[in-house]
Amino acid sequence: MTTILLLISLLLHVVAFYFIIVLYTKYSTIKDLSNSQRAILDETETSMTSFLIEMKEENERLIQHLKQESAHITNHGKELEAKTKESNHPTANSTMIHTNEKVPEEPRESELPDYLSELNEIEDIVEISQPVQKKDLPFEIQAINLYENGHTVEQIAKKLSKGKTEIELLLKFRQK
Repeated sequence: MTTILLLISLLLHVVAFYFIIVLYTKYSTIKDLSNSQRAILDETETSMTSFLIEMKEENERLIQHLKQESAHITNHGKELEAKTKESNHPTANSTMIHTNEKVPEEPRESELPDYLSELNEIEDIVEISQPVQKKDLPFEIQAINLYENGHTVEQIAKKLSKGKTEIELLLKFRQK
């Protein structure tokens, strides 16, 4: 009788050790998976950070470029303005030098380019539309109105030529 109990005890110990080993291997695989996910997360975070830094630098370069462009345009505009003032208001001591260069004339606001010459002949046409009818409403609003008037989901689906499931989902989302 004691040998049977010893065998049962030994058998239970072997089974317990087997389950301990199985649990330990499962635990180690889960731990490895967690570590690999953590590494992937760190790598993703690093790449996103570098991407954001690159975007920030690019935005700063763009802002710098736009500031330079606006300063250049402003300076160019001031130079042109100064040149036009000098040419329009010659002083008594200044001499005018004539060159063969043609100065581009600025278009006058009253004159239109050739391709827009017919613009003055176009008449404005105003159409007065009739009030919005029920058929012009979006189908969501029509479905809700029909449901509130006591129609069933099947009737609404037939009237609006939509699927029954689509109408049901629309009404469920409307209720929340």
